[in-house]
Amino acid sequence: MFTNAASEIRDRETSEEKLWRAVIAKTLEEWISGPLSFSRKAEHFLFEDEKDFQAVCSSAGMDPGRLRTRLKTIRARGIQKENVSFSIRARKKLGLTQSSGWRQRAIEV
Repeated sequence: MFTNAASEIRDRETSEEKLWRAVIAKTLEEWISGPLSFSRKAEHFLFEDEKDFQAVCSSAGMDPGRLRTRLKTIRARGIQKENVSFSIRARKKLGLTQSSGWRQRAIEV
C-alpha cells in the first residue's frame, strides 16, 4: 500500500519540480562537501537567503520553512565539510560504498 502511494506521488511530480529538487540536492552537496567558496555560497543560500530560497523550494514543490528547519538540525549536529571528508576517506580505505541516503532524507519534505 505504501509503495503504491509513494509511486503515485513520484508520478505526479512535474519535470520542473524534479529539476528544482536537483538544484536543491546539488546545493546541499556543495554545502557539505564542496570547495570552501561553494560551500559558503550554498550555506548562505540555504540559511540566509529569503527571496530565492522561497522561490526555489516552491518551484520544487517543497515547504521552505520545513526544509530550512531540517537543515538547521543537520547543521547543529555538526555535519560539515570536515566530518564528511573524513568519513568519505575512511569509507574508501575500508572499501565501503557511499550511501546517498542523507541526500534523499534531507530533501524529502
